[in-house]
Amino acid sequence: MSTVSDFRLAAAMLLILTGLDAQAAAVPHAKPAAFATPGGELQEMSDTALREEVAQAGSLILLDRIGPNELTGAATAGTYANFTFQRMGLDGKLDFNANISKLQLGCGGVNNLLAGPGCDLDIDYLGFMGLNAAKDRPGAAGSAFEMTRPFFEMAFKNENNPATREFVGLRVGAQSINGALRMGRDYTGFGGPGVEPSLTNLENGGTCNPSATTGAGVVNCHSGINSLSGYLSGIELSAGIDARAYVCLTVCLFNIGVFAAPLDACLGRINYGPCTDSDRPFFVDAGGTRIQTLDVAAANLKIRSPFTLGLALTGYGRLALNLRQVHYLLAPDSPDFFLSFQREPVSWPRYSKTPPPSNIAYDSCNPAYNQVASRCSSAYLPAANTGWWLSAANTKVLNLTPPDVITVNTPGTHYGPLSLLAALGPNNSPIFIDNPKLGLVAADNCHGSGIFC
Repeated sequence: MSTVSDFRLAAAMLLILTGLDAQAAAVPHAKPAAFATPGGELQEMSDTALREEVAQAGSLILLDRIGPNELTGAATAGTYANFTFQRMGLDGKLDFNANISKLQLGCGGVNNLLAGPGCDLDIDYLGFMGLNAAKDRPGAAGSAFEMTRPFFEMAFKNENNPATREFVGLRVGAQSINGALRMGRDYTGFGGPGVEPSLTNLENGGTCNPSATTGAGVVNCHSGINSLSGYLSGIELSAGIDARAYVCLTVCLFNIGVFAAPLDACLGRINYGPCTDSDRPFFVDAGGTRIQTLDVAAANLKIRSPFTLGLALTGYGRLALNLRQVHYLLAPDSPDFFLSFQREPVSWPRYSKTPPPSNIAYDSCNPAYNQVASRCSSAYLPAANTGWWLSAANTKVLNLTPPDVITVNTPGTHYGPLSLLAALGPNNSPIFIDNPKLGLVAADNCHGSGIFC
């Protein structure tokens, strides 16, 4: 599952999470008064007494134990919640800013049998930074990535039986984070001190085609997330795409009667003219082992009629987005962020030990948006697969407006011209937007002569 270097990184992360910043000002009590002598000297506590202590009011150190299947939603989590969880963390906030030129975890190992060669996590040029004032873009270089109540937690099987007790997994995370994760390079505008712009993708190979609006020519212009094992729940997307789709009125035979119709692809709340429902958010869940593509089904589309001005037909389409194009994830006050590794699937408990709230604006668990998923009723998070796993909830990629007109369903391609009548249903929609050029630029988090961040 893991290499020696993986465990060294985990140890380093534990050291980071146990570091204190200036805002973690509370001072822990040395021990409860019940275990001090009349003269004030400390008195040794028995193992039984220690087991009952979960820290005090005002303590900086937080300790917690969650028994097997103890929380709401254990029935749906099944065997994945049948563990004892021991948690230790800080009642404070950790602020930091960091850049990592190459993050690889879980390369080879058992998951090669499940998902083929590669790594559980493989990300080029990963950075942790803050948000801008509007929280719709990454912040300035050097801005603080905030972790509230950082912790590490271990999962055990058969905890009460010394003969069969097993260590199953470890995770490090936080009750919530506030910041942005930036990834990769955009080769259409790449450059830096002493570096010439290049159209050859130095991380993944292939040639960037700056004039391409869809497909491989677009993907080759980007590096970043090469593979991701994890679960990104309730990602909010918003985009306005100006496109042209080759269509016919009924059945497209031999490209007879085919014409290019204006197509507006609208996702979520965005200030984009043709979108009439721009205040309603759009959410998607993405998860799995070594995934490389974000697939968005039933994206709302507006097909403007070329015959009657002002008439717009509402249809649906499918959007495929290679994760290398996702150059940042916004995480404004996002709960339950963690990185873990486990020898078998584990449903880690939410930090709050309760199901998520249902009254937060622009949150997928808010019933006002009619997109509530079954995970919203559980105090356990979706199961983390064997190996390394990254989990983040309620992240956002907002206000995507591609700089060029995108052409889809062109004659002679696999997804050729489509029938307008068939495009009006959400199921098996023939409108397919393959890796559109989104104009999503990696944020600058560099200092001095740094060029990769």
